[in-house]
Amino acid sequence: MNASTTATARTSRKRPPPEPGQPDKFNAIQKVCAILRVLAQRSPLRLTDIADTTSLNKATALRILNSLIEEGFVSRVSGAKTYELGQEARVMAVGARRSVDIAELAQPSLLRLSERSADTALLSVRSGVEALYLARSVGSHPLQPNYLQIGSRRPLGVGAGALALLVWLPDAEIEAVIEVIVPRLAKSPRITPKFLRERIAMARKAGHTVLLDAAFPGMGGVGVPVRDDAGEVVAALSIGAASDRIRRRESELADMLKKEAQVLARAMAQAPKNGRAVKAS
Repeated sequence: MNASTTATARTSRKRPPPEPGQPDKFNAIQKVCAILRVLAQRSPLRLTDIADTTSLNKATALRILNSLIEEGFVSRVSGAKTYELGQEARVMAVGARRSVDIAELAQPSLLRLSERSADTALLSVRSGVEALYLARSVGSHPLQPNYLQIGSRRPLGVGAGALALLVWLPDAEIEAVIEVIVPRLAKSPRITPKFLRERIAMARKAGHTVLLDAAFPGMGGVGVPVRDDAGEVVAALSIGAASDRIRRRESELADMLKKEAQVLARAMAQAPKNGRAVKAS
């Protein structure tokens, strides 16, 4: 056996065989999907159980789990060596259970709000420790918060709608969110943990949020929660405008938002499971 043959044989011995039940074309995306699928079926699970069920070796499974934890799709159970689906996966599950896209259902409310206020009306939902803006309608007033675009994200509490998504969470969860978002508040120096706690207390009494010159100088907003038929906050409606316009009409805007939040809640409750909205008679 010459040197070349010996080297080839040595390389062949070092190459691991395919994992049981796993074809050679079992790519990275399929591995991720396999782990999410098994956690969706039964969890929490230990690393060994996840590896055995998905036919992945432990090192591969652990590497993927750590990446999913960083992205929020998997979480490690506190005080246990087990894993379960994370907040981002739960957000996707809630979205999948909705009969119709909430952004579509919210369009009539957003149009009415922007028409009556002449300002920008927004719909936002929670995504981890952030608010995600799903839809908006721009009013006729020349000064609008154009920095709020569909698809943009903000930390919970930074903005009237984002604050409405935070206010009615359990206190322990609020404290955890505040702890996580502190490093992200550098762009909004007025919004501190103390500031957020004060605004949360005020909002719980008033039933709506209001922020002025906090997230963006000269601009403000009013926000309210949108609840599902179980009473859980699933979204927020808000109006963004120049701060002086908010000051003059806070109560009026809050009343408008609360009425439309009820309209949207009824629309979500009445939407059939086949994904088609019921037409009003």
